Amino acid sequence: MSAQAFFDAAHGAKTRSAREPGLSVPVTMPSGLDPAALPSVVKAVEKALAILVQAQDGDVVARADRLAEIATGLLEPTSDLLEDRVHRMQTLHQLFSQGDWLSAEQLHALQATPPKNKSQPASDWKRRGRIFGVSHGGREYFPSYQFDAMYEPLPVIREVLQAFGPVADPWVLAAWFHYPNAWILDAQGAPLAPRYALDRRADLLHAARARASSYVA
Repeated sequence: MSAQAFFDAAHGAKTRSAREPGLSVPVTMPSGLDPAALPSVVKAVEKALAILVQAQDGDVVARADRLAEIATGLLEPTSDLLEDRVHRMQTLHQLFSQGDWLSAEQLHALQATPPKNKSQPASDWKRRGRIFGVSHGGREYFPSYQFDAMYEPLPVIREVLQAFGPVADPWVLAAWFHYPNAWILDAQGAPLAPRYALDRRADLLHAARARASSYVA
């Protein structure tokens, strides 16, 4: 994606129109970059480019110092980044308060024949991609809708996780299952949260795959 495209995403079309015209340079950003950090990263890249363009003029040490200042600035959270973190934490608290979650120890106790290790079978199921968990308050929890009446993983969960693809933040998965999804409709034609459609395998897999190529949740 170009630097201009990242600027548009971070600041909006109105800000872009106010900028002076210039060349767009293709810049590859790290795949794990937090979208909330985009404004800071784009500003830093633009400042660094301006310095590099003028590299034939001025003192080398001064330019190096300026680039170091830019790099240091990236480590300082901007107001936009802090605001995004606050909204994220509010969403996580909402997800956790509105769901039914089980710890590894609780899942262990609910098994017909509990293993000796209390982290099992949850850790093994997670490692094999049969379930997912999230971290909250320093502990890992698993949404209860992933399990059947005997507290065994539903087969469709593994398929959905495979169709969904790798995620750096498991809370993205939790939000996807929790909130209404435009690709899954109820009898009245309204969006339905995937966690309420676990018996609709085809619809779930379609919605999970569509996420990768669409902005629709």
